[in-house]
Amino acid sequence: MANSFVSSRRAVMRSALGGLAGAAAARAQQRGGAGRPQETRVLFLVGDYYHNGAMQEYAWRKVLKSAGWRLMFAQAPSFITPEVMGRTDLYVLCRYATSTQPENISLGWSPDRIVEERPAPDVFMTPEHEAMIIRNVRRGMGLVAVHCSIWNPESRDFLDLLGVEKPVMHGPVVNTRIVDLNPDHPITQGLAPFGIGIDEVFDAVMKPGRHVPLFRAVQEQPKRNAISGWCREEGEGRVVALLPGHTTGPYGSREFLTILWRSAHWALRRDVPPMPQDVFTARS
Repeated sequence: MANSFVSSRRAVMRSALGGLAGAAAARAQQRGGAGRPQETRVLFLVGDYYHNGAMQEYAWRKVLKSAGWRLMFAQAPSFITPEVMGRTDLYVLCRYATSTQPENISLGWSPDRIVEERPAPDVFMTPEHEAMIIRNVRRGMGLVAVHCSIWNPESRDFLDLLGVEKPVMHGPVVNTRIVDLNPDHPITQGLAPFGIGIDEVFDAVMKPGRHVPLFRAVQEQPKRNAISGWCREEGEGRVVALLPGHTTGPYGSREFLTILWRSAHWALRRDVPPMPQDVFTARS
C-alpha cells in the first residue's frame, strides 16, 4: 500500500520551485514590473557526515534572525537549480568534495516523515554547481564559504574564486586561537585575539594579490599558523572565506558569531550594524 505521508521528490521539487517563482513574480508585479524582489534571500548548503549541519543551521538562524532576511536551507544540492540561485543574494556554503568521496558521506533526501530507506545522496561539487556559483557571484551574489568548503581540490575554478592556489589539509582537532585580526576591515575591526576551543585548522596557499587577509588561526600541538579568514571581490560580487567551524567551539564564541554577522552583511554590500546583544545569550 502506498504511504499516504509520501509525495514524490519530483512533485515536491515542482511545487517548491513553482511556489518560489510565483511568489517572486507577485512581488515583482507589486513593484510595478519585472526585477529582483526587495527581500534579501540567503541560501545555505551546509552539513555532512563530518560537519554538523544541525549545529550550523542553528547558529546561522540565531545570528541572522534579527536581520529580517529570508533564510533558506537546501535539503540537497540538486534542489539548488539555476533559477533558485539566480534569485539568491547570499550563498553560504559548507560542503567538501574529493575524488574518493563524491557524495561527502551525506544523506540522500527523502520526503518521508519516517525514513526506512534513503535515496542515494547527490554528488557534490558538480561542474554545473561550480559554474553556477561563479556566474552568480560575478553578477552580484555574495558568497560566504565556511570551513571545509576550501577542500574542493578538484574544483579549480571554485578555488580560483576563493583566491586559493592550493588548499592544505587540516591537522588534528586541538585547541585553537584566532589571531592577527585585520584592524582595518569592517568584518574584524575592533576584535582582539580569541580562543575557539578545539577545532580543525585548514590552511591555504593563496594566489598573490587576490585577497584581503582577515585573521589567522594558531595551534600549539602540533604547531600550525594558518590563514583562516579572508575576503575578496569578483565581478559585482563579494566572497568571504572563514575556515573555522568543524566543532561547536567556534559557534560558542561571541567573537566568531560577530564575524559571521559582519561577513554576511559585507558580502551583501550592506552597512554592517552592531550584532544584536541577544544573539549570543540566546544560544545558552
